[in-house]
Amino acid sequence: MIFYLIFLTIIILTIKHIYEIHNINSNAVLEQLQSANSEEIFEHLKERKPLLIHNLVNKYEKYNNLSFEKLSEDNPGLIIHDNNRYLSLKSFTEEQNMYLYKNKDLYESLHLKELFDTIYEPFYSQIHTYKRYLMSLYKGLNSIILTKNKHNLCLINQIYGQSKLYLFNPKHKHDIINKPNDSIKKYGQKINLTQGLSLYIPVEWYYFYECENESIIGEILCDNYFTVIYNNCR
Repeated sequence: MIFYLIFLTIIILTIKHIYEIHNINSNAVLEQLQSANSEEIFEHLKERKPLLIHNLVNKYEKYNNLSFEKLSEDNPGLIIHDNNRYLSLKSFTEEQNMYLYKNKDLYESLHLKELFDTIYEPFYSQIHTYKRYLMSLYKGLNSIILTKNKHNLCLINQIYGQSKLYLFNPKHKHDIINKPNDSIKKYGQKINLTQGLSLYIPVEWYYFYECENESIIGEILCDNYFTVIYNNCR
């Protein structure tokens, strides 16, 4: 009997959390916070609004000087395994056009776990699970395809350089899916990400970003215990 009640409770909570994923705020617009206060952040998360957070990591001097040159100097000879190819970190200081997209191991190779932990800390939840730290490196003109956030937590962090991110409310999904990036920009909000800014993207929202010069972007993804199977199977 106790087992049955526990099982029923888990099922009910799972259904509740999955329902909340799809309960979007069609009127939500970007909110900006000047500091990463956990209580204030979670109040905004309840409203399912995107958040642009200032002054989250740029108060730490050692992270303000990151660049391709510095990372290459600090990690001489580092070879990055990315899917079916191998890239030299130094090549990002020498070549004109390079990219590395959402690598899951690079943050450890570059000893940046503390940076990612600092960014994640104000969003910490006891029910979070399957946390991933991803890094993307860009040099030259690069653009990613339209991407849908399917996770309870998605943080985009401009670690170095700058990029232009276009953010789309799910109410526009029929206007933007399977269409060229340039033709859908009018439906989104343009956000200029500069070094030190962190952007929280609500679940079910869409985004893409463009980089014209040098850019290092970190991404933090999390599910929770009740959505992890659903989120990673859909």
